[in-house]
Amino acid sequence: MFNEQCAIIEVPVPNHTEQILKLVGPLTITTLFDFRDRLRAQKAAKTVILDLSEVPYIDSAGVGAIVNAHVSCANAGRRLALVGVMDRVQTLLKLTRVDSVLAIFPTLTDAERALSDA
Repeated sequence: MFNEQCAIIEVPVPNHTEQILKLVGPLTITTLFDFRDRLRAQKAAKTVILDLSEVPYIDSAGVGAIVNAHVSCANAGRRLALVGVMDRVQTLLKLTRVDSVLAIFPTLTDAERALSDA
């Protein structure tokens, strides 16, 4: 089915007000702990952008991890955005109705533009 590994790559950004994490592979119960730890490690960035363009699948635990990340960011005065969400993942976010509370953008450029205006 899917490779059960999820690589998390921190994308270098010129400023420290933004953190971009690119996930590669499925975000599932077996891979979410590294994701959670990486989010907790970086607290200086005011905006966290998750690039999901190479995430083919998310299970319910992965959805929970993203929702928890959203809540943690909001409680800390930070913003969380998702970019490049594949159709299958987008469908799951809609079915679970979390798409209405998450900031989801088609591209990184769209997210950066919208969040800089906020």
